[in-house]
Amino acid sequence: MPLPGDELIPRPDEVQTMAVTVSAPPDEVWPWLLQMGVDRAGLYSYTWVENWLLHLGVENADRIHPEWQDLQVGDVVAFTPDGYPGGRRGPRVVGMESGRHLVLDLSPGAAPGTVTGTWQFVLRDAGDAGTRLLLRTRSGPGRPVGLRLMDFLLRPGYLVMDRAMLVGIKERAEGGARRRHPPSTPE
Repeated sequence: MPLPGDELIPRPDEVQTMAVTVSAPPDEVWPWLLQMGVDRAGLYSYTWVENWLLHLGVENADRIHPEWQDLQVGDVVAFTPDGYPGGRRGPRVVGMESGRHLVLDLSPGAAPGTVTGTWQFVLRDAGDAGTRLLLRTRSGPGRPVGLRLMDFLLRPGYLVMDRAMLVGIKERAEGGARRRHPPSTPE
């Protein structure tokens, strides 16, 4: 199915879509997306990979931080912190609609206005089931050869980390939903 952000790479070389059902409404999942970034709430994945292997110094948040809810188009969702070799880097927000979708441009080194990779988070209301959280990754023409090779070699790791991130968001949003709406007790 078409998703917001697909239009940025009309003829992708690769598309990967993953999804998870979250037992919470979209407005309770959305804040977890807004605060992502290694220098903010983390990426909700495996911190042992991020910290032991990559030395990123990530701490995944287990609560919503109001001070990190101001993400805007043009902002960077950091994959590396300040002081990291190469500095603070990550995808740039290129599209968002509150409670519906967040689209990130994964095109390091691309010519201005050229998008060669995306990360698209889409929230779909699933009625009584809660929210269907989709993550689509697209890669397109113009992606530098070095990045294509790196993507090919690291693809299994990306899949594992992306899945862990979706599950991490799910667990946090569901836990948050339970804390804000405790089960009623019989009187």
